[in-house]
Amino acid sequence: MQWSEWTRCPQCGQIAEVVDRDVLQSTDGPVEHVHVRCVAKHRFVMPVASLARDLEGTSTTAPERELVRVRVHRADEGDRG
Repeated sequence: MQWSEWTRCPQCGQIAEVVDRDVLQSTDGPVEHVHVRCVAKHRFVMPVASLARDLEGTSTTAPERELVRVRVHRADEGDRG
């Protein structure tokens, strides 16, 4: 099984998957970033601190944002235990 990470698209508000993570350098030191792709095919690279937390209700402000993790079993992985 594999973990999938979900958030909201910052442009359209639809559900978006975190498809990659990177640490990028800044003048204040390294900052963790995520690559996000939504169901409407919008793509963003954004700091982890900017992720939307609430997938059920209204949009949230930056201090209240976090990531939602979902364990997904992919058919092509077979039964690994």
